[in-house]
Amino acid sequence: MTNKISIIILLMLLSCAACFGQSSFNGLTPGKSTKEDVERVLGRPVRQLSETLSEYKSRGTEQIFVQYMDRSAEVARIEATYPEAIERSSVLGSVNLPARSMGWQVNSKNRLEEYFAAPCVVLTYVGADASSGVSRIGYYSRQLFENTSSKLPRASLGKDPPGLNRSPVAENDSRRGQPKQPPTANYDDLIARANAAMRTSDFQTAIRLSQEALNLDPNRPGAYEITGIAQLYGLKDVNAAAAAMRAAVQHGGSASFSVSHDHDGVFKTYCQGSLYVTTFGFNYRSNDGAHAFLASHTDLKEIGRNRFFGANLFSFHIKANQNGKTTNFNFAPGSLTAAERDLILELLKN
Repeated sequence: MTNKISIIILLMLLSCAACFGQSSFNGLTPGKSTKEDVERVLGRPVRQLSETLSEYKSRGTEQIFVQYMDRSAEVARIEATYPEAIERSSVLGSVNLPARSMGWQVNSKNRLEEYFAAPCVVLTYVGADASSGVSRIGYYSRQLFENTSSKLPRASLGKDPPGLNRSPVAENDSRRGQPKQPPTANYDDLIARANAAMRTSDFQTAIRLSQEALNLDPNRPGAYEITGIAQLYGLKDVNAAAAAMRAAVQHGGSASFSVSHDHDGVFKTYCQGSLYVTTFGFNYRSNDGAHAFLASHTDLKEIGRNRFFGANLFSFHIKANQNGKTTNFNFAPGSLTAAERDLILELLKN
């Protein structure tokens, strides 16, 4: 098991495996899941907006809408709409999206839509550029995504959306005789380069670039998130990782951990994935998309170490309300250390 967990930690840091597979929402995959699956996970709809569109109850602050295929119970699209804008880098990390999308467009409501091909995800922003923040995450079936993305403007394909452009090089001012100034990296450039460094396991460079981004804007979570992962899994510095992860959560981002989720109470069968701790609560997603669940802090009933089953793996449990009943989740930290387990528990409790 140790070797398998070590491999999955590397995969999480490289952030590539999930980028080539279709994304799921709470274990529901558009194009594969059905209305029966949706109601098993989300319950009965709270509003019927049309013959094919329903709203479902959320465990958090977001609104959840599910669109079905015409004359079919198959899910075509799931959209989560948030009351406040979310930092783009936080969304990329939590949904495991690549740094660059396939293309974008500004819709009729003057809102930017950014399309990510392999995971079939569409991000909708508050305004017409990426700096306005993400207000909606759409999970599409492959067929719906292909139909929709085929209408994207050719000029947007493979290009960064507005708000992510590199800072222009200052031109010579011939009237004043000023020399050309070197280009200045912006926050998103530095975060993209830090992520690239993570993919090559160059943790020192990732941390340095993240620090440069923090110097530009200490109120955005992306740099803290990268630093936390690099410190914990790359440099094995739990104290530095803890400081960065606390800051990431405090600034509206997430602390990300590689974990194993127990299926039978003794870790003989399990899945591997990522656990995200946020100000909302926690969110788990398995790497194969089969298991996904979340709970708010108000849903959490008990958090603590496991003293018997899985104790040799430094496992821990989270008890939370799920669909009106208490469910127990057992996890083992990716590094199989008490230090990582205790950090996860601290962030969850605080």
